[in-house]
Amino acid sequence: MMIERLKKKDIKEAAKVYYKGLQMETPKGRTTFDKVVKHIKEVCLFVYKEKGKIKGLVSFTFEEKDKIKMDFICALELRKGIGKKLMKKLVEFAIKHKVRFIYSNVSSQDKRVIKFYESLGFKKYGRYFANKNFILYKIKAKPEWVNLRIHTFKNIKPLKYR
Repeated sequence: MMIERLKKKDIKEAAKVYYKGLQMETPKGRTTFDKVVKHIKEVCLFVYKEKGKIKGLVSFTFEEKDKIKMDFICALELRKGIGKKLMKKLVEFAIKHKVRFIYSNVSSQDKRVIKFYESLGFKKYGRYFANKNFILYKIKAKPEWVNLRIHTFKNIKPLKYR
């Protein structure tokens, strides 16, 4: 397992993962593969690799010197901790670059993603593009708010009694 900045040689593979991730959203993201390739070249991207294959990614931009706007986060295998590991990398990057806020948008229909962000400590602070069936929530977190404990039974140590 390795998380790294996107390399030029991996752009097409990352675009395939990004495109598959859009299809997992609720509602499904709409775009063409060529537009995804073009977009990936314009944003910052960390990729999660296993055995040399990209299994997940997080893309973002600096909106201002001290604010990161997350564009997209996806993991091709759900509930494996990939999303949290990518967020940990993004938070480490944010702290290193003195970022005050990380923010993004999430569809009101995508309950799985809302739950993920809320579990990490993101807060809703606004909404827009609303109709009776669809709202985009604005969410944000300070890097220090983000809860990155990755729970596994292997990491639980027995209590020591005195």
